[in-house]
Amino acid sequence: MYQMDAQHTGRSPNRGPRWARVVSTFETSNYAVRDGTTAKPDIQSSAAVGSDGTIYIGNHQGVLFALRDAPPAGRDRGPVLELAWRFHPPEGSSWHATPALSPGGTVYLGFSRPGVRSDIEGTLYALRTPSDGSDADIVWSVSLGAGRLTSSPTIGPDGTIYVVDGSGWLYAVSPEGHVLWSCEAGPTLKAAPALSPDASTVYVSSMNGMLYALSPPKTGESSGKIRWTFGFADHPGITPHVASAAPPAGANGIGSGASPTIAADGSLYIGANNSNFYALSPEGELQWMFEAEREIAGIWSTAALSDDESMLFFGANKGGMYAVNRPDGSLAWRHRIASSIYSSPALDADGVLYTGSTIGHVFALDSNTGGVIFDFDAGAPVWTAPAIRPDGSLVVADRNGRVTVIG
Repeated sequence: MYQMDAQHTGRSPNRGPRWARVVSTFETSNYAVRDGTTAKPDIQSSAAVGSDGTIYIGNHQGVLFALRDAPPAGRDRGPVLELAWRFHPPEGSSWHATPALSPGGTVYLGFSRPGVRSDIEGTLYALRTPSDGSDADIVWSVSLGAGRLTSSPTIGPDGTIYVVDGSGWLYAVSPEGHVLWSCEAGPTLKAAPALSPDASTVYVSSMNGMLYALSPPKTGESSGKIRWTFGFADHPGITPHVASAAPPAGANGIGSGASPTIAADGSLYIGANNSNFYALSPEGELQWMFEAEREIAGIWSTAALSDDESMLFFGANKGGMYAVNRPDGSLAWRHRIASSIYSSPALDADGVLYTGSTIGHVFALDSNTGGVIFDFDAGAPVWTAPAIRPDGSLVVADRNGRVTVIG
């Protein structure tokens, strides 16, 4: 799922590449749909990878692709990506959302049409590999609230799917497609809900300036409760903010488009549109705050957490990739780049950190020092979080609609 797990640690069990060579590519523009929500097959969401290496990713036009390795076409050609199946609901798009995969192979992803009118609803789909043909089988679908759905679904340890609709309502949906409970939080954009380690609390960041901690309802009830809220503006820091009128989203410096990262002890870590990175206790109390370089729309990158939980890594709209020490928020290192980072970082099994950038480069960094292992030019802006496949290859996608596998 988005950032690997329900705590969004960004930690992969796989070992990624140490040098950059294009293994294969797939052009989603070759599969354009007539009722696409955008003219370009822009990819701003991230890939989920199955245990067999299958890549699941959607584009802004509204097509979800399942891609697999095909046998080489000739002795002198390497492997290529081929379409396993696809899914496109009429006029619908998953926008920024990353698919989530159940252990049994079901793919969960929400879709909605363009616009912000109250009659536009988001729909969460459960999909499976088709028994015949190239169009996915729909296991079930459930309509969510009004507004454009852009949130990635998160799967809990019992299989419950958590997703936020376009107006900020959190829904908990059973693996069979039944809404178990819901709770109103603030309006969100892009952020996937995160779960506490014991799954007793769901955290939702919002563009209205708040982070919400939500708890499931009591037995026999259908509405969850707000345990606490944290206001980013209550802790602005000492450095003047940079803000402007939207677009882009978050330009006003209010709220957060990032998802929380949760440590094993329940502590939360999240960046905000005001360029601050916050550490909170499980009770919502500020533990420390790190002030990144100020820029419009601040921090959209969800942090990765090191395996020993001593360091956190996140990108920002200014200043590049940051590594901060978890106990006190002090800066461990920073890798500067000449562009912004919207991509959430992926951390491999050996501690190599991977991130994309708006300048179109994909970086592999030593997470201990920030030293560059490789710098790969993808040729177009990369907003996606890199995904590491079981065979050690790295999946990124760019805003021209190309999926690239790096080996």
